[in-house]
Amino acid sequence: MTATPSEAEGPLTGRQLDALRTTYPAWDIHFRVDAPGAARWTAVLLRPVSARLSAQGVRQRIGCSDAITLASALAHQSSLLHNNRANG
Repeated sequence: MTATPSEAEGPLTGRQLDALRTTYPAWDIHFRVDAPGAARWTAVLLRPVSARLSAQGVRQRIGCSDAITLASALAHQSSLLHNNRANG
C-alpha cells in the first residue's frame, strides 16, 4: 500500500520526501507504509548501473526504514558516482 506522507506520518515525512527528491534528482524516491508502524523509504537510480559501477559499490535500488538513513545511503552513492566520473 503506497501512502501519501500526510496519510502515513504527517507533514514531517512530506518535508523529508521533498528534501530528498530535491537533493537527489537522479533517484526516484518514495515513502511507503506496508503495515501500521512499518514504513519503508526507497530510492531507485534513474540510470542504468554498469558492471563497473556495480563493482565499485553503486546500487540500482536502496531501501531504508527512515529518511535519515536513506539520505546517508544516497550521499554515499552520490560520492561513488561522482568519483567514477572524476576517474573515468
